[in-house]
Amino acid sequence: MADNELNPVVGIDLGTTFSAIARWHDKKREPRHYQHSKSGDTLQSVVYCDPRTSEILVGKLAYNKGLVDPENVAIGVKRKMDDASEIISIGGKDFSPIDLSAMILKELYQDVVQQFGGGKFKSRATVVAHPYYFKAHQCEHTRKAAEIADINCISLIPEPIAASLAYAWQLVQERPDQEIKQNILVFDLGGGTFDLTLFCLHQAPKKLLFEVLATGGDDRLGGMDFDECLYNLILEKSDISLTGLTKLDERKARRKILEQAIEAKITLSQANDTFVTVPDVLPGQHIDIKVSRQEFEESIQIYTQKIGAIVEKLWAISNLSPPDIHRVILVGGSSRIPCMQALVCERIGKEKVYGNINPSLCVAEGAAMYAAYLDDPEIFGHEIEVRTRTCHALGIEAAGGRFIELISANQPTPWEQRQLFTNDTDNLTSLDINVYQGSSPFVIDNTKIGTLKVSDLPERKAEELEIWVTFKVDREQNLSVTVEVDGDRWGDSFGYA
Repeated sequence: MADNELNPVVGIDLGTTFSAIARWHDKKREPRHYQHSKSGDTLQSVVYCDPRTSEILVGKLAYNKGLVDPENVAIGVKRKMDDASEIISIGGKDFSPIDLSAMILKELYQDVVQQFGGGKFKSRATVVAHPYYFKAHQCEHTRKAAEIADINCISLIPEPIAASLAYAWQLVQERPDQEIKQNILVFDLGGGTFDLTLFCLHQAPKKLLFEVLATGGDDRLGGMDFDECLYNLILEKSDISLTGLTKLDERKARRKILEQAIEAKITLSQANDTFVTVPDVLPGQHIDIKVSRQEFEESIQIYTQKIGAIVEKLWAISNLSPPDIHRVILVGGSSRIPCMQALVCERIGKEKVYGNINPSLCVAEGAAMYAAYLDDPEIFGHEIEVRTRTCHALGIEAAGGRFIELISANQPTPWEQRQLFTNDTDNLTSLDINVYQGSSPFVIDNTKIGTLKVSDLPERKAEELEIWVTFKVDREQNLSVTVEVDGDRWGDSFGYA
């Protein structure tokens, strides 16, 4: 379809701390991000609910309100997408993580709508990015949030693939007729999640192939943790204690200090030291201290070591080593922190770090490019193929709550695995096949992604039934489960990623 400013295809990066939205500009053959009318390139992923009027604020205004009224603000919602039933109470109302994510998505999208006025703007297709390391239900919750926000979400895309798509398009423009094969490492360290994705990019004259070789990460590791470390360092250096305060006063003091901790973290990415000043953090008590970059980096050392261990594990999974890597793409605001950049440079090589990409905007821009491709597969003059791997092992629950793995983590897709089970009791007529993903030998520590109900089984003594279970994961990471017993078949599909 021809480029249309009022009905474009767009991409959204729904981040833990900041979110962004971009469109594909067909005439200029480039992704272009939209500026939020109140906050610029990105929108803070923060929701505030006024306890008196029930008014909802999203973004910087919400964040500012939360500084003086911390009980009624929600921050870091993306980290809570693991459990849609969790209740987050702000402003006297209860919300789920899906509800709050939908508000952030709606603010991003509706701000663009209002910039055009008169309800003229409507995206014909939108792609929303998610961490590669998200589990099935987290991806489904993201899709549900987009639906509630009334966004025409035609697909999700893993954030590292989106970022690498933006990089690949730059390669195509620079060397359109050249065949290129590169091993690319996407180091995606955002506000709340860490994704590490290693893939082979093969640029042929008519095709862009992204073949994922290995993945790693942690959906509970990011800039929010670094903020907390710096917050604790500031308290320690200022010799101020918040114990004994009322819950509300403690939260207000905490928000004041945390705001300055975040500002200091940003400053320390450029400077060797900074002053942290918090007037009246408690009545008559002020914070006025100097914090060095070295002190900050020492305070987050536990996370630096954890990230380093995840990087090292990736080499073992992929059977590759740093000399095999051609390019490193840094994604996410926290990748700007000097010690994180140093970690990458020291382990892989400074000359391999690609800097011609904006870490805060490339995911939204890559998602917009993918939306354009899905909308019109001829738009780039290249077929785009993504060959994925499973992030988490997939299996079923067995007796005693044990996790029986059928498909291992880091398995190339599509993949199919069939395994024989039997009945453990006499005359079993029905059973529930509980499907899980995770790495623990016990299902209680893994994530349930669905149940396949099997009924009308032939009555047999224990261990006489042959129960064949087949797991099949397609290239889009959708899981189907089939059970066969004596010629009868039951099956169901589960969204995996």
